[in-house]
Amino acid sequence: MNLETKNPAEIDSEVLPPHLLENFQKAERKIRETYGKSPPAAELLRLWVAAATSWDIQAEFERTVMSIKRSTAQPNKEGIFDEDSFDF
Repeated sequence: MNLETKNPAEIDSEVLPPHLLENFQKAERKIRETYGKSPPAAELLRLWVAAATSWDIQAEFERTVMSIKRSTAQPNKEGIFDEDSFDF
């Protein structure tokens, strides 16, 4: 099983800066320590992106950008989030 690739992680043909790969490099080291081999950090990043659901992305946006905890945002009776759904 060949886990190595030569492709850097890119978005819109732009190589990601090193600080965005740090956690994936750390994961690569830990996986390699645990299992003896690991895909490179760029491939782990691609795996992470490929596995993300729209719900995961929305929830992360709400937590990090809007500082919303899931319990504080409640949709209205139609299931739509509006300005009354958020406790700012």
